Amino acid sequence: MTNSDTYQDVAKPSSYLETENLETQEKVINLGKKLLSTLKKDDDEITSWMINYLAEQITLAESGNKEAKKSCVEVILKIWERRATLPDGTRPFESFEPIFKAIESLNPESSVPRYYNQHQSDKSDELNESEKWVEIAKQLDDTAKTLITFMLEQAVLNSCSEETSEWLKTLNGTVNSNEYDFIRMYSDEKEINKTDTRIKNLSSRISKLEAFENLSQQIRQSLLEELKGLEK
Repeated sequence: MTNSDTYQDVAKPSSYLETENLETQEKVINLGKKLLSTLKKDDDEITSWMINYLAEQITLAESGNKEAKKSCVEVILKIWERRATLPDGTRPFESFEPIFKAIESLNPESSVPRYYNQHQSDKSDELNESEKWVEIAKQLDDTAKTLITFMLEQAVLNSCSEETSEWLKTLNGTVNSNEYDFIRMYSDEKEINKTDTRIKNLSSRISKLEAFENLSQQIRQSLLEELKGLEK
């Protein structure tokens, strides 16, 4: 069973949901059915009790009783809030957990540089040698984010499956879910109607990488010169 603090932070849903809305109630009950179908993959005692209780609540809710529906929705939301503690093989988006655990550290969407953070200089004069190296460090930081974003997109793409699509469809319009938002964010540009945006972003990334390739030659040359000096 996984109970990672990092995963829980990423996975935590909104604490508020308008449960009086009939359409929302139906969507949450469908979420409960999806959870139920996933939980059936496990047969430990606690999970078995949860399966029976959830199935009973859904049956009562579908009888048309208003209070039964509200009670069922509350049960489903409580289970959903604790989804990170469900047994292995039963957690929603379980194949994405290694990606979620990396997000807090990598944080490629942050506007704050990962390795370098300093206010821009107002100097308009030509840079001295020290300042040139600082500029290279800043570009390295930006390039690192570009690569990390691309790698996360690839990781999401390779973790997606038919099961992922089913969860995304089930969650759409129900509870707030950071997993849902994350997966949508890193797969959104792949959709046909986002082709222009995808082309623009890919072109920008390629330009950044090409610029850094030129700068990296300077770094390589400096390293070679220092190495040769030490080997004499």
